[in-house]
Amino acid sequence: MEETNKRFEERTDRYRQNFKKYGYSEMSMDMPSDRRVIRYYELLKYFEFFQSPKTEPAFTLCDAGCGFGDINGYLQKLGFQDYSYIGLDVVDEFMEEGRKHYGSDRIRYLKRNFTTDDISDLEFDYAVSSQTFTIPYTEKPDNYETIFSSVEKLFKQCRKGVSFNFFTDKGQFQRPGTAYHDPVEILRFAYTLSTNVILDNSCFPYECTLTILKDNACSENGMIFDRFLRIHQHEFEDHTFVVKKK
Repeated sequence: MEETNKRFEERTDRYRQNFKKYGYSEMSMDMPSDRRVIRYYELLKYFEFFQSPKTEPAFTLCDAGCGFGDINGYLQKLGFQDYSYIGLDVVDEFMEEGRKHYGSDRIRYLKRNFTTDDISDLEFDYAVSSQTFTIPYTEKPDNYETIFSSVEKLFKQCRKGVSFNFFTDKGQFQRPGTAYHDPVEILRFAYTLSTNVILDNSCFPYECTLTILKDNACSENGMIFDRFLRIHQHEFEDHTFVVKKK
C-alpha cells in the first residue's frame, strides 16, 4: 500500500505540473483527445441507460479518476440530461476546472483516491474508470491487486454495473513506464463478481474495456438475462426475437 501511495502521489504531482503548463487541456492528463471520447463510448456502451434510454431515463454515474469530468460533455452532447454525476479525483485543479465547465446541482466532484480510500459512503448506479490502471503502481510489471481491490469497491457500491479499461499484454507494442495486463486474468476476476460480463478488445488493439453488470437474473426463462429482455423489448414484441418460456 505504501508503494502504491507513493506512485500515486508522484503521478498526481505530475498532473499538477502539467496543469500549470497547459491548463484545461487533455495534455494536462497525458491523454490524447482524439481517443478520449472513443473511450467514453467504450466504457458506456453496454450500460442499460446507454443502450435503452427509454427504459432507464435517470441514473447516477460515478467517474473514478475523473480528471476534468469531460465525460459530462459527451453525455450532454448525446442528449442525456436527467442524470447525476459523482466525479472522484485527487487533483484539486482538475476538479475545480470541471466545476467551472459542468457544475450543477446534479454534478459534484469529491476529493477521493478510490484505489486506496474508503468509498462506502457513496451510492451510484454505474461506475467507470478510464486509464487509471495503465499506471504502474508497484515495481511489478502489473497492477492486478490494485485493479481487483479498486474495482471490487466500485462494484460493491454500485447498483447496476462497473466499466473500466486497461492495456492488454496481447498487443503488438508496449510503452515503457506503462502497465499492461493479461485480459484472461482480469476476466477471471470479473467472474468472481458476476456472470454477466463483457470483455471488449474490438476498438483498440492495445486496450481492453471490461464491463461487469450486477443484474445477472434470468427469471423469464432461465436462458437469457432479464436485462437483455428489457433492452430488446421491442424486438421481442414484434417477434424479431422469439424465445419460448419455460
